[in-house]
Amino acid sequence: MSFPEEYYPMGFSLLAGFIVSFITIPPIVRVSQAKKLVAVPNGRTSHKGEVPALGGVAIFSATMLGSCLFMDQDSLGDFRYIFSAVLIIFFIGLKDDLVSLSWKRKITAEAIAALLVIILADVRITTFHGMLGIGELAPWVGIVFSVFVFLFLINAFNLLDGIDGLASGMGIFISLVFGVWLIQLGSFNYAIMAFALAGGLIAFYGFNVFGKKNKLFMGDSGSLLIGLLFSVMSIKILCCELAPANPHYMRAFPTVVMSVMILPMMDTLRVFALRIFRGQSPFHADRTHLHHVFLKIGFTHLQASLTIIAMNASLFFISYSLRDMNAFLLASILFPSALVLSLIPCYIAQCMKVEKKAPHLKPALGD
Repeated sequence: MSFPEEYYPMGFSLLAGFIVSFITIPPIVRVSQAKKLVAVPNGRTSHKGEVPALGGVAIFSATMLGSCLFMDQDSLGDFRYIFSAVLIIFFIGLKDDLVSLSWKRKITAEAIAALLVIILADVRITTFHGMLGIGELAPWVGIVFSVFVFLFLINAFNLLDGIDGLASGMGIFISLVFGVWLIQLGSFNYAIMAFALAGGLIAFYGFNVFGKKNKLFMGDSGSLLIGLLFSVMSIKILCCELAPANPHYMRAFPTVVMSVMILPMMDTLRVFALRIFRGQSPFHADRTHLHHVFLKIGFTHLQASLTIIAMNASLFFISYSLRDMNAFLLASILFPSALVLSLIPCYIAQCMKVEKKAPHLKPALGD
């Protein structure tokens, strides 16, 4: 089986991203350990021992180098603004990994980065593709809504990074799906960026999940970066208007795009709603995320992360198989299904908790 030559840069970018990440991680670990730049266990974390948390440096390097080496230089255009936003997000995440920042400062930096992409690169939501009867959006509405999407997705992936292999494993799946999708839509430079990210995450996943001597976490510099890039890719895909005669046309287009990241989105909404209901800030740190629930049930990190990724992938493939359905109707199936899937482990964990607290009754005489 042969591939068209225009697809070669995507493969090269994936390979380059993998090699850069694979080569840079061991020295990052050594420097982090020497300078005590490590994550220390506390009441909220689920790891043991001091682990370097600068894996985002490797992911950033892999994505930037893998993208810049193989993108078509004659059509870079608005990528200067996208890469500027990437730099802002990477360094604000890196600073948070080193000295810890307030959520207000992080949100401000995220909003600035989002506006760079939305206004200067013109990567913003311009239409709902007829969903809820809404077509083209007014420019100011598109900008405001796009900022909200950026902030939501960036923080959703930041909150997803709670156990080994989850954020990186989910990131590999999503970046590969988006990469293939962007190729089909003819957005080759964006596809190259997606595959470069996938390559960097594949190498990181190995060290994060199976590494012993060189084990590390991605930190905020990695999770915020992933969230930003997925925001850019998803909105870029949504910007594409396809005629019904196009072989890649989907009637439920916006819903299928959302389904690629449905479980991280739904878990973030569930946790935020729970915190607000308790009178807490949505950004209050706790252990109510889905991955924490799986750990309470007794899953290992690997089992929990693979289960959540499989759940997300299943919802995507179901949505894709129903792509010719009405977008709103499919969304009305997708979101409740994702909510139910995320609540089942919570119910099991609650039952186990009640069972442990219940007193052991002695049998009555004569029984």
